[in-house]
Amino acid sequence: MMPRAGEWSKRVDVVLVIISIVTLFAALWTWMSAMPVAKEIVFLATTIALVISLVLVLNVAILVVIRLQRRVSHLEGLMVTTNTQETSPEKVLVVTLSNTERRVINRLEEQGGQMAQDELRRATGLSKSTLSVTLSTLERKSLITRSESGRTKIVTLQHNVAR
Repeated sequence: MMPRAGEWSKRVDVVLVIISIVTLFAALWTWMSAMPVAKEIVFLATTIALVISLVLVLNVAILVVIRLQRRVSHLEGLMVTTNTQETSPEKVLVVTLSNTERRVINRLEEQGGQMAQDELRRATGLSKSTLSVTLSTLERKSLITRSESGRTKIVTLQHNVAR
């Protein structure tokens, strides 16, 4: 029976770790055995230890790359399954809302999606300028619209915002 892809990557991880440990011990053994020897041989032994250490670093780098590739494939698989599931078109998932923006959206949702701007200011407890800046940001994100109604503006929630 052939091992699955996940089992192969685990086996590769184990082999790379074993190779790294063996090379580390080989480098240490080379360094220890070169101590009582003449300088020319010490240079050669140090060079060998350096090469072995580079192999160790390369093995660890390969291990990291393999793990990253595995993680990316896992995330791509999640994205494909998420995209194939049906989502309602009126729901918009927004993950970049500030606390103030979230507060405004919550108040609008509680009131059925529409409020006068002055009423919204009182309900949220924000200053006029803070509310105005926040509403402008939400308009740029296409989550709300503001329309003139006499001397006040009516704020309307355009999309339901998933939490």
